Amino acid sequence: MANARSGKTISITLGVWFDEQAGDIHLSIPGQGLSTINSNPVSKRGNPHLFNKLAKVLRSEGKPHPQIVEDWSQRIG
Repeated sequence: MANARSGKTISITLGVWFDEQAGDIHLSIPGQGLSTINSNPVSKRGNPHLFNKLAKVLRSEGKPHPQIVEDWSQRIG
């Protein structure tokens, strides 16, 4: 986490959900609208590491989530 004492850090409310049909995680950012992220590293919206972190957050909250990569050495794709 960034140094909170630097005065550069903010906290926001972020809506996060998994669209099982599309395979994307959706992000709703107040005042900024909707965005998506996926696990495809060559996609414009691809960020496998962040996608996996968000999937873990969804799982910890008991929400639908995509498959989670626990061992990155075993990751396919």
